[in-house]
Amino acid sequence: MILYLSRNESANLLDMAASEKSLHIRKMSGNFSLSEFIVMEMRKYASCRYFCVERLAITEKDSEFLEALQSFQMMYSARVIVIHESMSDTDSLTRGLVQIGVTDIVTAPDMDDKLAQIADCLSAEGMLKYKPKAVKTRDYGEGDDEPDEEYNGKETLAQSIVLKEMEDEHYRFDCLNVKIGIIGATRRVGTTTFALGLVNFIKNHGGTACYTALNTNGHLESIANTYNFDTEEDYYTYDAIDFYEGILPKHDYNFTIMDFGDVKREAVRKYKESDIHLICGASHKQFEVVEFAEALKQVKSVKPTVLTYVPNPEYGQLFSSTVTRSPVVIKPVKGMMDFKTNGLVFKGIIKPYIVETSKRL
Repeated sequence: MILYLSRNESANLLDMAASEKSLHIRKMSGNFSLSEFIVMEMRKYASCRYFCVERLAITEKDSEFLEALQSFQMMYSARVIVIHESMSDTDSLTRGLVQIGVTDIVTAPDMDDKLAQIADCLSAEGMLKYKPKAVKTRDYGEGDDEPDEEYNGKETLAQSIVLKEMEDEHYRFDCLNVKIGIIGATRRVGTTTFALGLVNFIKNHGGTACYTALNTNGHLESIANTYNFDTEEDYYTYDAIDFYEGILPKHDYNFTIMDFGDVKREAVRKYKESDIHLICGASHKQFEVVEFAEALKQVKSVKPTVLTYVPNPEYGQLFSSTVTRSPVVIKPVKGMMDFKTNGLVFKGIIKPYIVETSKRL
């Protein structure tokens, strides 16, 4: 099924391509706040295969539009298609879409060309035009092995704007004890670092969260010594965050970040009981991609969000075919408590639970 948000005058734009591919269209016409639609309505259409959005039907500005799409990608598996004939290949919105992995973009002003592009987006491989420049679905098997300028660690203009605006945001949550489970495909792939950054992000933006190490790695004691954590009975505290080792929390929080270490039978069973599922893995060497794919098989039933650093171009095609075509790409951080570098990713994970956003006083 195709879920299609458009203006009234564009409601029938997908009919021909959908008919040729025997796809049902669920049309919704008018003007939409995309972020509100994703939070309030999208669950009704979670099984859709394609999510097609006409940019001119969305009320948010470009930076908010990108942020909403990134949140969508973290929660749903549908292929995102954006229609906006006034875009060029080099404007900030196009680059922002490509950067977050949206590579099915219809830009042609001519109707025949537009219909051809729509058909291309609905094909098995999707539109190939932007994929060589996209981190998430790039065909890394051809060309040089050096990453393009787009993925050198610098944000696009749209992302920079979003990050700047987000620094002063304060969130209100009504949720209680939401369990966010994170597990690594193998050891030493950044699982604990990401978990610590996430718990610190929540705390620094108005929520309450704790970290609990439900693994046998023994990292928490070393981290506590490094950062001079305080000790309260049988748990640690640091900068108004509680840290537990091998036990469940004793208090209530908006979120409990549960670090299960790497994929093992007992860890997988408990991990699946989480409310939100994240899996972190490496993708720089061929054996890492193979291990990632094997680990993912053990938890695929819960459809986890796949986290990885920029895939090695040499093995990108292998990663796309065996792990996923649309991972959430995270960035290396300088410190384990860094909550700013991957702030957009952190916000996307908890966004469904944000009931109010205000500016920090």
